[in-house]
Amino acid sequence: MFKRQAQTPTSSASISQMGMTRSTKDWNKSTASKPVEYGLASKGDNRLADYKTQENFFHSIQTRYLTHIGSYPSVPALDEQLAALSIASNNTFTPSLTSATAPSLPPDTTILQNILMDMRKLREGLLASNRLDDFAKSAYLFITRAAILMSHPESYFPSIRHLLYVLHNHNPLSNPEINELAGYLMLHLACSTNSYHDAYEIKQRFKLRDHRVETAVRALVTGDYWLFWSTKKLVDGYKSKIMDRAVKDVRKHALKCVGSAYLSVDVGFLEVCTEREWEVLREEFGIAWEEEAGKVVIKRRPVGGARALAAKKESEKKETATKEVKKEITKDVKKEVTVELPAKPKTVGGLSASRWATPRKEENKSGENWTQWG
Repeated sequence: MFKRQAQTPTSSASISQMGMTRSTKDWNKSTASKPVEYGLASKGDNRLADYKTQENFFHSIQTRYLTHIGSYPSVPALDEQLAALSIASNNTFTPSLTSATAPSLPPDTTILQNILMDMRKLREGLLASNRLDDFAKSAYLFITRAAILMSHPESYFPSIRHLLYVLHNHNPLSNPEINELAGYLMLHLACSTNSYHDAYEIKQRFKLRDHRVETAVRALVTGDYWLFWSTKKLVDGYKSKIMDRAVKDVRKHALKCVGSAYLSVDVGFLEVCTEREWEVLREEFGIAWEEEAGKVVIKRRPVGGARALAAKKESEKKETATKEVKKEITKDVKKEVTVELPAKPKTVGGLSASRWATPRKEENKSGENWTQWG
């Protein structure tokens, strides 16, 4: 009536006889950082076009991102990770580490790169489904802010444009959101592409009212590196990350200004002008200036100072004038010495027409010989 159940071995000897081995899996290790296996909609994978799948995938991305960001013990350690990600993404952002404190091995950025790729998959899924509701707005805002912190314009730039130019027309954004996104876009155009005309077009189109963003753009337009550094310290973390993309050009401009205006400057003054340590500056830009007693020597003064230089110029001027006078005197002397020689006397019959010519015999008509003197 009832089938007999197989006996389950209970002893360790019987378990080993059955061929069961102990699992080597580390159950304490979190698997939240593993990327979900979805493809790109542009490559033919349409699974993320489903609304429910999009929501689950978005919550997975949020969890992995926040878990990874919260795992760092300090803000400098997180900044180092984000800076390494920016370098790996071939961005122009330069980290604030000095050569003495820089790690010998770059940190592993695999997790953040996987998160960025999943953000792209989600964006393509939202575009494929033409989703414009509140969930799409939240997803795009999260992707924009996270990608800005990771200094990845390939992710935040299309997200900002989609929010302002597409989604806002169907599901209007609030005024604070418009002001925030327009500020990001204006800064990006000015700092990353030097498109100042387009940046001011964004300001006019979305009626941007952000004094710090406008000041930062004006500092780039006018080449005022002092204003740029002071403004960068006042903006929030997102805008400061975008401004990082113009830092290298601003430093180069500051070095050119200092080099053309000074013969030597204090090391501290140069570091304040460029917001960078002198040793790192010299290595980064290949500067040939020398450091002596706490000063950076840009151009060396001539021996003896300004008076010696003026005396040397005056001596060269007098020497040149003397040479010119000598030339003029030589020309006048040549004219005076030149004497007109008398004309060469004409010859008659092969002899000079002179009263001292050798007499010659001639015969007159009468046949008599007589001597005629010339």
